[in-house]
Amino acid sequence: MPHRDEQIVSFTERYRLGTNQAYQRAIAPDISLNAVSKVTARLCRQGLLSRYPLIPPEDYFTPGPVACRRLGLPLRRTEPLGPQALPMDYAVLLYCIHGQRTRLTRTELDSKTPWLPDELLHAPYTQTAAGLMELVRVDLGGSPMHVARKAATDYARRMEIPEFCQLVEKDQFQLVVLTTTQSKARLIRQAMEGLARSDKARFHLATIPRLSFLHLRQQ
Repeated sequence: MPHRDEQIVSFTERYRLGTNQAYQRAIAPDISLNAVSKVTARLCRQGLLSRYPLIPPEDYFTPGPVACRRLGLPLRRTEPLGPQALPMDYAVLLYCIHGQRTRLTRTELDSKTPWLPDELLHAPYTQTAAGLMELVRVDLGGSPMHVARKAATDYARRMEIPEFCQLVEKDQFQLVVLTTTQSKARLIRQAMEGLARSDKARFHLATIPRLSFLHLRQQ
């Protein structure tokens, strides 16, 4: 497989989806978006990617059946993402490619945090360029207090684990909430400040405006 094709397929596996804009920004900034579109159309024909509608006219891609067989992934990974998985994975993708972050794979998480139980490994985790580990909670359309409580619960469940507490004590962990607008981010921050959290905990809010379109699509 050509190197760029391999990069696109690996990128799609890591982030659970990809878009032409994301591929161009992260992998192929030297070629036009139209050229990237031609590459992904060919990869779809070859069974290395599968295409689904995102926010018209934009599509998103999952690993194709050929890629799943090569990578040892279950064939369900070729299917469209569900109503919660799509906005969550898309928001994490945009957060990472615009913020010099990387989404951690399950293999990487098993290596970095072998003490985390399986039920706490399904949420998205990212890592900054400086090596700071982040747990990401995506706003799926709930009220600011609902989002804040969900994020606080995410954090509290992990603080029951001594090794996780050590990450916090060493300033090596950050809780992240991704939402749609600056105004909602302010309300979530206010709600979070009213909930009990460790003084040592880092907390970061980021806005992903395109997330609003997926919320509207699902209403």
